[in-house]
Amino acid sequence: MCSTCTDFQKKFISLGCSAFLILLAIALGVLWPSMSEQVLHNKLVIKNGSSNYDNWIRTPIPMYLEVYFFNWTNPDELKSNRSAKPHFVEMGPYTFSEVHERVNLIWNDNNTVTYEQRRTWHFIPELSKGTLDDQVTNLNVITLNAANFLRNTYSLLKPIIDLFLKADGSLLWKNKPVRELLFEGVKDPLLDLLKTINSTELNIPFDKFGWFVGRNLSDTFDGTFTMKTGADGLAGMGFLTQWNGSPNTGMYRGKCGQVYGTSGELWPATSYVPPNITLFPSDICRSITLQGTEQVSLYNIQGVKYVGDDRVFDNGVKYPEASCWCNANPAKCPDLKPGVFNASACKYGSPTFVSFPHFYLADKSYQTAVTGLRPNQTEHEFYMAIEPSTGIPLDVRAQLQINEHLRPIKGFSFYEHVPDVMVPMIWFRQRATLTQELAEQAKLALALPSLGIYVAVFFGSIGIIMTSVFLFCSIKKWSQNTEQVPYEELQN
Repeated sequence: MCSTCTDFQKKFISLGCSAFLILLAIALGVLWPSMSEQVLHNKLVIKNGSSNYDNWIRTPIPMYLEVYFFNWTNPDELKSNRSAKPHFVEMGPYTFSEVHERVNLIWNDNNTVTYEQRRTWHFIPELSKGTLDDQVTNLNVITLNAANFLRNTYSLLKPIIDLFLKADGSLLWKNKPVRELLFEGVKDPLLDLLKTINSTELNIPFDKFGWFVGRNLSDTFDGTFTMKTGADGLAGMGFLTQWNGSPNTGMYRGKCGQVYGTSGELWPATSYVPPNITLFPSDICRSITLQGTEQVSLYNIQGVKYVGDDRVFDNGVKYPEASCWCNANPAKCPDLKPGVFNASACKYGSPTFVSFPHFYLADKSYQTAVTGLRPNQTEHEFYMAIEPSTGIPLDVRAQLQINEHLRPIKGFSFYEHVPDVMVPMIWFRQRATLTQELAEQAKLALALPSLGIYVAVFFGSIGIIMTSVFLFCSIKKWSQNTEQVPYEELQN
């Protein structure tokens, strides 16, 4: 390479190259942590063009919604036998693909973004147990709501209202198709009556009832979210600061009324493992805090599993700090046995209550008041597995149950002799698991902080080896040149 170079020039080039490699290694070792942090920040911050933005704007992980119905099989038995318990048979799952898109984005000056969420569902017959034409019998939610809203009306008016209820309503919906109860909706004349009631607590925005009526492809149903982008620090990335233009839901007291946590799909990147994480599912208008339990691994990516425990749906019975979830007069709180949450404020004043599926982790009285439910941890635990360094969700099983409170209501024939019981109506599971393709991308991000160190060690090792060889050869040659010549040879 340098055949015309002098011996001195060769030595100089060799020593210069080794010194350069050593200096490069030192520079990489010193500067790489901050450089890799900046690279990671640019990938994870929510801004147009970042990797995390592309994954957030339209969720790339395959998501599924599994819906289960409870079919009431013995309603007629309760008329003849007051001691009989309602018996339910679980139906499903009815499985839908689910896609989330963020639309109508507004970038704010305080490193937040305001957006709306569009959700799309498509039925997947091959992943379902049953068809959308399956028929379900359970409470008539519209009649129940009408009686509940009017239970405190004037006694003289109750007989007239009762005539309306008996003419147009019923205690039960019998043999209603799943498709109507989910997305198509049940048309009921009593809805028109409810919509004419002058009540600040009642603001029904639909003319048919269905658990998902008006939601498919809607940009506005879930509300308007404002979220931290992470531009001022990844530790806050994904946290919601407002919902529907306010930092407070206006539905619960104190901290329970705050909009707090993430939407569930973005999590802050942290250098430590947080003991718990909080998400804000707009479906129930409140935050849920999950507790860290164990280490998990998916595609050789290490994460932490966070689960919903008995703190989630307590209202001050076991955990005094949860008393703000009670909407009754504070002097009368707690007003519910643990494990069931009063979601009436979120559901237009309807007597709707939320729990884990099959009353998992709830007070035994809810389960023993009915028959047919079999709660177990494997099937009904709410959990999320998160890789904390990047905030990437590895595995998600978000599952909740909707219950209606059936109780005696004086003056209304349908409800005079019914039991006081939480009736399970429907439960759903939202599941998503990181794909191998996305896992490989995550591994690159996780390896980034170590990559520069490895390169620095490599270059430093080469430089040290070259320097060692150079010094060894130089010393050896110097020793040979300075070797003493015998006196007899000098005389010749």
